[in-house]
Amino acid sequence: MSFFSRRRRSADAPTLDDEAVLVIDQYALPFRSPHWYGHADYHARVFRPGNASKPVVVMGDLDNDPVASITNKCPEVTAVVAHLVLGRPGVHPTRLEDHARWLTYYAAHGSIGERFCEVYDFDVVPGYQPPLVNLRYRDLRREEAEDLVGGALGRWRRQDYTVAGLQRRGVRVMRVHPASS
Repeated sequence: MSFFSRRRRSADAPTLDDEAVLVIDQYALPFRSPHWYGHADYHARVFRPGNASKPVVVMGDLDNDPVASITNKCPEVTAVVAHLVLGRPGVHPTRLEDHARWLTYYAAHGSIGERFCEVYDFDVVPGYQPPLVNLRYRDLRREEAEDLVGGALGRWRRQDYTVAGLQRRGVRVMRVHPASS
């Protein structure tokens, strides 16, 4: 099942098909640091630009423990987004690129500016069950990310990029437990 809602914010805004906060329980992720416990929070935005053959998904860390950063958890979070947000359960990691273009977003923090990366080349490492995935990243300028989604993207400061802050803006919160991943 897909949760697409077809919203439009303004003339300059790209078509936002879906937006969700994912609160992922650590036990829903197959690989995690032994020192990490609880949950991690991510923001996923799905865009369907008119000139693209597949959606563009922008995923970002919310103000949470950096050990669960989208950098460390990208393959697992991507699989959760494919399943619960795009409606593509059971997609093999090497096939994720068939269903979307994947971008990670890092909100501005202190003197460190925001950052966008395109994630690609989902490559499964042999011998791991569940599959362990290596990725390649390509840094993008803001303008390149906006070209991919078809319009202006919101800007965030890390301290304001929280579950509560997004929820106040009307963003749906999805709590991901081991049974739903």
